[in-house]
Amino acid sequence: MDTLQPPSHRTRHILLNLLFATVIVYLLFLVVWLITRTLFGDRWWWLFLLNAVTPYLLMPLPLVILPAIIARRWFAVALSIPLFVISAPLLIDPWFQLSTARYGFSSQGAPFRVMTFNINGGNERTDRVLAAIRAAQPDIIALQELNPSIAAALEHDLKNEYPYQFLDPQWGVTGMGIISRFPLRPLAARLPGDRWIGTPQAVEIDTPGQTITLLNFHAIPPVGPPEYMTAAIGERERQAEAINAFVQAQRTPVVVAGDLNATPFHRAYHILQHSALSDVWQECGSGAGFTWPGNRTIGGVPVLPWFVRIDHLFTTNGIVCLDASVGPWDGVSDHRAVVATLAAGWRN
Repeated sequence: MDTLQPPSHRTRHILLNLLFATVIVYLLFLVVWLITRTLFGDRWWWLFLLNAVTPYLLMPLPLVILPAIIARRWFAVALSIPLFVISAPLLIDPWFQLSTARYGFSSQGAPFRVMTFNINGGNERTDRVLAAIRAAQPDIIALQELNPSIAAALEHDLKNEYPYQFLDPQWGVTGMGIISRFPLRPLAARLPGDRWIGTPQAVEIDTPGQTITLLNFHAIPPVGPPEYMTAAIGERERQAEAINAFVQAQRTPVVVAGDLNATPFHRAYHILQHSALSDVWQECGSGAGFTWPGNRTIGGVPVLPWFVRIDHLFTTNGIVCLDASVGPWDGVSDHRAVVATLAAGWRN
């Protein structure tokens, strides 16, 4: 009797083996990456990039478990189930915001809206930038990459709506600006380090419920040759530490607004989030809140728009978040704004 399998069965068997060989490689990759991530954080440029897309690396994981059980590929089952249990928060939380920090606060005083927006230094569409600002209806706006064209439009067209303006426009990407419906006073504080993208700005603002301090910053980006990208990781973490030191020195509640050039899966973010600061998106946002990139290519290759969150609003206790959302897109910048409704109050 011929015991050989029919060609179609052999082909199916070979393809199934190849599929599960690929699955095993993927699972072993996750094991090595998660261990490396735990031990070394963002130490090298390639690890920083992998950590940036953490939820996307984990997305295939739930799809592996049931087929592995049905096919009785027990090694794949033994790897995939513990991996899923360990990494489920990293996979689920970016889209559904499961953090318990969202619950329990008391607010007092009238709410006010704060917006942080990297408008892109090459953005000359003043009409679209102004339209995006007006659509979001913020009371206070922290701007990064403010160029002279946009600054002139803010001074000319928004002076009545935002009479208090502290602008430092520059050609390129180093311009900064803060505009407000409420009185503001620039502070002389200077954050250490000379690799900020633009000089961080600090002001006191008399909001309806209290006086607050607002810090507007733009951290060093992870863009360039591998050696630069690796060096920028440590510098960005030092900048986060400098922000913490500034916040701890203030006597009023603080709002920190800007482009961190790091996602919630990076150590620079955790340096801020695990200090006296709280991320408003974790507190009262919904969904992923992705802010970057829009209409962008890297090395000539188009990049999926809006797939990471690198623009952030943080607050200290004394300020609570009532809601947070991604702002309207102006159609030009490679960033979207983050807008939050805040009020004087305390998190329980």
